[in-house]
Amino acid sequence: MRELSVIRQDINAVDEQLRALFLQRMDLALEVARTKAETDDKIYKPDREAEIIAKRTADMDEELRLKYTALLQSLMRASREYQYSELLRREPARFPLHPAEVALDPRTVYYQGVPGAYQELAARALFPHCTPESVPTWEQVFRSVRDGVVDAGVVPVENTTAGTVNEIYDLLLEYGLYIDRSYIKKIAHCLAAVPGATLADIRSVCSHPHALPQCHGFIRQHGLEAIEVANTAIAARNVRDRGDRRVAAICSREAAARYGLTILQDRVNDQQHNETRFIAVSRTLTSTPEDDRIAIAFHIHNAAGSLSTVLDTVAHYGIDMTHIYSRPIKDSPWCYVFYLDFIGNMRDHAVQSLLYQLHEELPYIKVIGCYRATDATEE
Repeated sequence: MRELSVIRQDINAVDEQLRALFLQRMDLALEVARTKAETDDKIYKPDREAEIIAKRTADMDEELRLKYTALLQSLMRASREYQYSELLRREPARFPLHPAEVALDPRTVYYQGVPGAYQELAARALFPHCTPESVPTWEQVFRSVRDGVVDAGVVPVENTTAGTVNEIYDLLLEYGLYIDRSYIKKIAHCLAAVPGATLADIRSVCSHPHALPQCHGFIRQHGLEAIEVANTAIAARNVRDRGDRRVAAICSREAAARYGLTILQDRVNDQQHNETRFIAVSRTLTSTPEDDRIAIAFHIHNAAGSLSTVLDTVAHYGIDMTHIYSRPIKDSPWCYVFYLDFIGNMRDHAVQSLLYQLHEELPYIKVIGCYRATDATEE
């Protein structure tokens, strides 16, 4: 039996040969890209790749065949990535997207709920010079923006305790809108009731369906009945209008003050590190030098490894993915649309190459936002 050190020397020698062959293959990939630029031929040809893999792996042991197939697929993907990048360097006009380069500056911004809602506070933070106006539903926010009634709307998409707001992702595609900017706000809920009420009086508490789970421990500890309403500020207004000392609202301090309620207990959310991400939506895809996030929605082919291939491609461009989420496609059982956020700017060559490649290779892809992510610490 040979010594391990000797075996490793042979492995190093093989690795050196592989390195040289890899560089040679990438040089050939550039030649292919230049030829295809002149003939306008497609870079991605899945049938040809499948044929090559079948031929190269014929008569291999099953276990090694799977390993070698994975190696060939990775090598082919690297080759395609190199070609897409080269084509864009030679012909920037191939990039399929043309975002507006002027930042959105709306006078009026719609949000769901009533004055005092967290969404109103987020709207003022995102657009300090705007006039926020409330509407009854998120769908009305999206419809109004799409129809040109207003230029922007502000809605919540995710909370660190309650999770993702599914409806918002569905509405983004349904109404064809874009994420213009993002804002993460620290959320500190309070328990508020009509003047004169005490914590001992309270029997039920009302709030938004996402706010109630954020305060589940407090609600259970005090044996309170949880009642869902459309918005935290609407909860505060309802408590004021009912005038019942047995009913309280979970809402912001601002909403409690606006509707004349007494704060019985502050910071009733279970997790003190409780944050909600809000987005501004608009009709136009924009891109400015300050943007640092890209959001896309896409479908994949119904084949083994399809999602992994997309994620690997993102990683191969050196791009940091920050969020992935899936939603069912309506009228297509067990098929999904994936939402992916990653760090970058539309002007970055790596980002452009990635988007160009995904545009060419996926059955459906849409860039749904290029924006700056403002953290809660920047308030």
